[in-house]
Amino acid sequence: MLCPRSPILVVTLILTAARVLAESLVPPVPHYQLSTSFFVPGDGGWDYVSVDGATRRLYVSHGDQIQVLDSDNGKQVGVIANARGAHGVAFAQDLNLGFTSNGDAASVTVFDLQSLTPVKDIPVSEPDFILYDPFTHRIFPFNETTTVIDAKSLQTVGQLKLGGSPEGAVSDGDGRVFINLEDKAAIAVIDPATLQVETTYPLGKCRSPHSLLYDSSHRRLFVGCENEFAVVDASSGKVVATTLLCAGGDSGAFDAAHALIFLSCAEGVVSVIRQLSADQYQLADTIKTQVWARTMAFDPATMRMFLPVSDFEIVRGQAGSDGLFRSQRVPASFKILVLSRR
Repeated sequence: MLCPRSPILVVTLILTAARVLAESLVPPVPHYQLSTSFFVPGDGGWDYVSVDGATRRLYVSHGDQIQVLDSDNGKQVGVIANARGAHGVAFAQDLNLGFTSNGDAASVTVFDLQSLTPVKDIPVSEPDFILYDPFTHRIFPFNETTTVIDAKSLQTVGQLKLGGSPEGAVSDGDGRVFINLEDKAAIAVIDPATLQVETTYPLGKCRSPHSLLYDSSHRRLFVGCENEFAVVDASSGKVVATTLLCAGGDSGAFDAAHALIFLSCAEGVVSVIRQLSADQYQLADTIKTQVWARTMAFDPATMRMFLPVSDFEIVRGQAGSDGLFRSQRVPASFKILVLSRR
């Protein structure tokens, strides 16, 4: 004689079966691997890399210039020179203009996206990350005190005082700009029209936030910190999810078509996080790259990732230095790692 099952056991079995079925319906995460490398002439440091899918060009900040490559074959197609301390590039596709952030020169270089011809140099306050807000047609070359530029007139329109050290930023395209404050472990919410900080969202245990991405479908902010990945409701500021993350995260990308978040880290890997729902995420894969490949760009058309990096070697320190050994870049080793789907 069969014993009757308890109602609690039945419900548990149903929920377990439903969860197993739901997980089986989630498509597998595509696997990425290093497919090729583009060697880039010149030495010096680097920072952000950006891809312009419309022109099939890759913009690489490298030393005191922006080197522009064909994103399909890596051949150099142009250079934006005189960009001392180059950090990154923002695209105003609707105006056919690009904007570089030149940290050491304390300026922004405006250039034509088709011809790469410089149009104007605009003095600003030592910029790092640079963002174009399509809602106001304004350029934000971020600093604790940010000089804001009207992208149409190419005139400065005022200053934004952040009260913290900025890192990655995103626009929701609808009248709000969000910027990581690294030293505050918070996100500043900015009105790009009035140039006022409306509020800040504390990130809890998410320390030293660097990369920041935006999911417009769910109004979610994806934050890469030094110790974890955090998901923030862009409307309320509530941290709705966290996951593990690689160490030394600095940049990232969101593949909305496949619900995947990529975050590149200086330890030499890219963490792949899968979005299961607006508030559910899981670390799904880890892609090996190279130590110090900390920034990246993603081309949704080709599903490829681009990561700039140099080789390093250990050498003896100079006489009178604090250490016996130090690391230095290997000359002529700068390259772009290209990750492709298998």
